[in-house]
Amino acid sequence: MEDITSPSWISFLQAVKEAKEALGNPEVLWYRGHANSDYYLLPSLLRSKNGLARERYLFTSFRKLSDRILKRRESEWETLFDMQHYGVSTRLLDWSETFGIALFFAATYNKASHSGTDAAIYLLDPIELNEISGVHSIFRIPEDEHRFSYTKIYWEHTPFSPSAPIAIEPIFINDRMLAQRGMFTVHNDKRDPIEKLYPSAVKKVILPSSTVPAALEFLELSNLNIFSVFPDLAGLADYLMRTSGL
Repeated sequence: MEDITSPSWISFLQAVKEAKEALGNPEVLWYRGHANSDYYLLPSLLRSKNGLARERYLFTSFRKLSDRILKRRESEWETLFDMQHYGVSTRLLDWSETFGIALFFAATYNKASHSGTDAAIYLLDPIELNEISGVHSIFRIPEDEHRFSYTKIYWEHTPFSPSAPIAIEPIFINDRMLAQRGMFTVHNDKRDPIEKLYPSAVKKVILPSSTVPAALEFLELSNLNIFSVFPDLAGLADYLMRTSGL
């Protein structure tokens, strides 16, 4: 394993620092890790050719059929968070307040599925992004739902139609969201990646494949592993299989 004091690791951390400075050193900064640097910032619903056409079906069906399994959600947004959690396509994109969480997703899944390719970390200034849509703060959900309704804004385009993705801060309705310090951007209907459209709010830093071993060592020293990031039975099972030597 590459030593975490190696020049390549130090260079990567310097690049992260420079990306933060390019954003103006904002007080609020979110991170997202990609196992493959070719991946771009677009939620699963918009990656599907007919995703927008199926959005209402997915939401209404999930809400109806999950009622007996999950505690009833009074908030539309909380239903959407559940959908994202269980892998149903939404217009949400996950972010984290914690750099280490983004690094975990970039490095761990790079090693597992994209070995030999570069990974990437994205940095987001959520307040700057929201300013593009004329929103002067980060919506807190569900507290701000009365003025930021999912179905009214994204289906009916009232009282406004978002001109760009909007950053929201969710209530942590499950252990994963809490452990990952999860945040979201809610995307409008545009299929263009936000890093290309809004460079004043988003910066990309490449994690070279040669630096992934050092990143993994850093994660191990920080106790950031599959169980600490996914603190549930699925995460525990994965953690045991990875560490049991089987």
